[in-house]
Amino acid sequence: MKKKLKTKIFNDLDLKNVAHREIGLLSGGELQRFAIGIACVQEADIYMFDEPSSYLDVKQRLKAARVIREVLSEKTAEKQNYVIVVEHDLSVLDYLSDFICVLYGDPGAYGVVTMPFSVRDGINIFLAGFVPTENLRFREVSLNFKVSENIDRDFKKQDRTIYPKMEKVLGDFKLSIMAGDFSTSEILVLLGENGTGKTTFIRLLAGILSPDHGIKVTELNVSYKPQKISPKFEGTVRLLLHQKLSHTWQNPQFMTDVIRPLLVEELLDNEVKHLSGGELQRVAITLSLGKPADIYLIDEPSAYLDSEQRIVAAKVIKRFILNSKKTAFVVEHDFIMATYLADRVIVYEGIPSVECVACSPQPLLDGMNRFLQLLDISFRRDPTNYRPRINKYNSVKDKEQKVAGQFFYYDPN
Repeated sequence: MKKKLKTKIFNDLDLKNVAHREIGLLSGGELQRFAIGIACVQEADIYMFDEPSSYLDVKQRLKAARVIREVLSEKTAEKQNYVIVVEHDLSVLDYLSDFICVLYGDPGAYGVVTMPFSVRDGINIFLAGFVPTENLRFREVSLNFKVSENIDRDFKKQDRTIYPKMEKVLGDFKLSIMAGDFSTSEILVLLGENGTGKTTFIRLLAGILSPDHGIKVTELNVSYKPQKISPKFEGTVRLLLHQKLSHTWQNPQFMTDVIRPLLVEELLDNEVKHLSGGELQRVAITLSLGKPADIYLIDEPSAYLDSEQRIVAAKVIKRFILNSKKTAFVVEHDFIMATYLADRVIVYEGIPSVECVACSPQPLLDGMNRFLQLLDISFRRDPTNYRPRINKYNSVKDKEQKVAGQFFYYDPN
């Protein structure tokens, strides 16, 4: 491979700052970008990428997707190559792919791979749960992504809690928080790159940390689901739920709204240490929602979940927050899931790990538009199931929306 192309991959994946670091000391996101780069520079006939978006924030996911497309497009001028990608982030899959194969079946028992479809048709077939070419339905319900029912809701008229302008310095990192507010039955999605201070903001909001400048917020009861889940509990899922939630998890309403949709019932007699990543994630979401709190902080609920499980988890979180009249702050890098969950958004601006600003909460459309403008990408919405679709960079649609200032396009009709 040409040295120039290798250098471009190196720079596009932001590997310059970790070039001299031991591989064993890399973080999850750094290691993921390194692995993508190593795969791209190989001389091969077939390139396979298994969930390249894992551990990456929105900006990094798009950079990785562009690297895979650009590198392989240059390779095809010399030799015919093929790329196979397994991906659960439907936005990234949409952006990356030329063709889609849908897989369905019974997990752990059998699987069926369909013939290749166009990108739009393939993803829509998966969401509809119906393969028209085979007249076969593999899921009883279809999935859609209608924008939050609260899109036109005026939160200023609701019961709300106001938080002041604050600043916090942690080592070499400075976070400035603009004043804002939050309401009951509301989900605020935090949009920003890794290292912009999203968790620090919540810890300040909860009163766990004290600001360097500004008034300390009245301490609130917080339930926190961390990004990384370490299974240290000795025993079954049933014992874990009893220990952490007592008998409240057996409440009929909680069973209906959370336990059954997340398929936790079938895990009750399994050892916690033997659970897969996706199973651990579903149990962690259950534990977080089962704890009585004023604010629920849920960090990357889509991690380790497949596409269908992500949609189910989003619906569970949304229904629970609405019915319990609580507030949730969600950190989510899967753009489709973030769009589905958000009533309002908090956009982070600045230089990650150096100095960042958490803007005041904004309405969904305004906030998404501002965030996408920072990333220099545009989204349109599929007319069939309303899912956000990334426009190919510099495509006709991409240019039209950017000129019009509609980085996030939504037509309620």
